[in-house]
Amino acid sequence: MTDSEVDIINEDDGEAEKDIVQIIEAVLFSAGRPLTVPEIEEAIGIPRTEVREAVKKLRRMYQNRKSALEINKIGRKYSLQLSQEYNQYGMKLMDEDISKPILKTAALIAYYQPVKQSELKKMVGDQVYDHVDKLQGMDLILVERDGRTYSIRTSPKFQEYFGLEAKDRNELKKIMAKRAGLN
Repeated sequence: MTDSEVDIINEDDGEAEKDIVQIIEAVLFSAGRPLTVPEIEEAIGIPRTEVREAVKKLRRMYQNRKSALEINKIGRKYSLQLSQEYNQYGMKLMDEDISKPILKTAALIAYYQPVKQSELKKMVGDQVYDHVDKLQGMDLILVERDGRTYSIRTSPKFQEYFGLEAKDRNELKKIMAKRAGLN
């Protein structure tokens, strides 16, 4: 085999890897929700080990360039989303699944969790019941009976839904307070 034939083979390998990275980027963009490696594998029919490597490479690519987008890892899932720095600009034009008042209630729950619904009512008012119903219906919070009231905390889906990569509860509190304009 000549040197030029080896170069062509190496170029083909690079192109194939590049294509896989771009395919995964397209899948993450289109999904609109965080995906696990097995979900990506199933969607594109590429072996899991190759998917893992391509996701790592894609994350590095986004980290190395100046972009308003990032590949975020949330638990065992990956998502393509706006970076925290640019989130406020994108949120202005996004369709609102959650209204600003409900977002503030969600931020308060994240900040004070576990919080009693009676305490939340003092902060939010009577609409707290509708907000809790909406958030619970979206599986974003967990509600447990606590005497004559309820104790409320965020669910595992909460961070995934909001695309948060908080390492601990305090970081989650800060991020949600900023998003809801409570700072």
